[in-house]
Amino acid sequence: MQGISLMRSAAFGGASVRPAMAQRSAMVSRSPVVVQAGVQDVKGTVVSTAMKHTIVVAVERLSLHPKYFKRVKSTKRYHAHDADDSCTVGDYVVLEGVRPISKLKKFTVAKVIRKAK
Repeated sequence: MQGISLMRSAAFGGASVRPAMAQRSAMVSRSPVVVQAGVQDVKGTVVSTAMKHTIVVAVERLSLHPKYFKRVKSTKRYHAHDADDSCTVGDYVVLEGVRPISKLKKFTVAKVIRKAK
């Protein structure tokens, strides 16, 4: 068994198989890592337009559950700047990341993909 060490644990009275963390593959890349900034463009549905020049957009993402490997839907709400107040509830929009406009607003509306009916 290559890369796996056999460790004895006194607490359990048996052997457990764990990957050896000290051994490192010779194929490890030493090239510099490219650090990418956070998400800059997101797509979502407008859920609130109650504030002046501000909309709230709900963005849904699918991720794998770490234990069960089932896809789990997660929703995050972003505050975005809408300069001309053209968006309505139910619109599907693209948000573009900008410098912080206020405490919560770090996005602006880039374009409206689909208007609400």
